[in-house]
Amino acid sequence: MNQLDTQINKEAQKLLFIFNKNKLSLSTAESCTGGLISTAITSLSGASSVYMGGIIAYDNEVKNKLLGIPLKIIDNNGAVSAAVAEEMSLNTVKIFKTDFAISVTGVAGPNGGSVEKPVGTVWVGISYLIEKKIKTKSNLFCFGQKSREHIRKLTCYEAIKLTSSIALGIDKNCKV
Repeated sequence: MNQLDTQINKEAQKLLFIFNKNKLSLSTAESCTGGLISTAITSLSGASSVYMGGIIAYDNEVKNKLLGIPLKIIDNNGAVSAAVAEEMSLNTVKIFKTDFAISVTGVAGPNGGSVEKPVGTVWVGISYLIEKKIKTKSNLFCFGQKSREHIRKLTCYEAIKLTSSIALGIDKNCKV
């Protein structure tokens, strides 16, 4: 196991601890990571008390049909965009009826990048229930010209870390 794999495992353990302790549930919608986030979480004992499921929505038709993202949003913004990441997480939290949903969409490379969205461009969306309302935010990560696998793993790490951070920040009673 390399250093990044160890960091992902540590962050997944932390997320599982936070979510178990605070009785939170999680779902995922993954594009560029192709299931790495769900794998990192479900590789840990006790994940079933937190993780409800996920959708790997790699193709735009799948994003449309399974996640309910209007093709107009994808066409107007591109699949790799804040708008699509936010729709992915928002619809996932609704589909699975979870407290949190993580979504990721990006250009893992080595091909497929553009001037506007070069290889290494990734959007992470997080939707979460707070005071009976769903709040959604997205974060842009620009990992640069790294290997496909490295970009996918960095995305996994950052998405899990961001989710733990939000879970700790929304509730003063939420503690590690």
